[in-house]
Amino acid sequence: MTDCYLPTAVIYNRRDTLQALRDYQSLIVEVDRICDHIRQRYPEHIACTKGCAGNCCRIHISVFPVEAVSFAAALQKLPPKKVRHIRQKARQANSFGPCPLLEKGACRMYASRAVICRTHGLPVLTEYRGRRSIGFCLKNFQKLPSIPGDAVIELAPLNNALMAVNRQFVREYASPFPFVNRLTIGQALLLDVT
Repeated sequence: MTDCYLPTAVIYNRRDTLQALRDYQSLIVEVDRICDHIRQRYPEHIACTKGCAGNCCRIHISVFPVEAVSFAAALQKLPPKKVRHIRQKARQANSFGPCPLLEKGACRMYASRAVICRTHGLPVLTEYRGRRSIGFCLKNFQKLPSIPGDAVIELAPLNNALMAVNRQFVREYASPFPFVNRLTIGQALLLDVT
């Protein structure tokens, strides 16, 4: 990644950038629709709740540039004291520790969380080297012999849509200064967007 660098200040008030962020928000609405359907159809089989002692937020994940700028923009809408607190935690975060937004078992920016955070814990179908598998939090769907097909999120179409939105964002917005491929949530929270 020698031809890329991590920006610390981002100016995103160009109309095409705002469109890319709107496209990202539309994708978030679709992801929420899919996840809400599963939660509503199988509420007795979903153990994920605020303060859950699961592993979802125990790792510091990375996000695409469009998600990073969306996080940074959402952060700026919070009260200054909360922004300072979150940024302090982001500065102290490392890639092996918990997400810097995790506090007392809850996400400090739950409404603005990334795609992976929204689907985490629910059954997701992935494919790696031609092998398909379903991953999910083992606290979910414990009393069923198998996971119903309509409870499984096929991750490839969502990831493809996210990558397409991100490519458009980077192409239209970041072409004067290339982004890195991914940023940690901590790095995203330290971006200044105007």
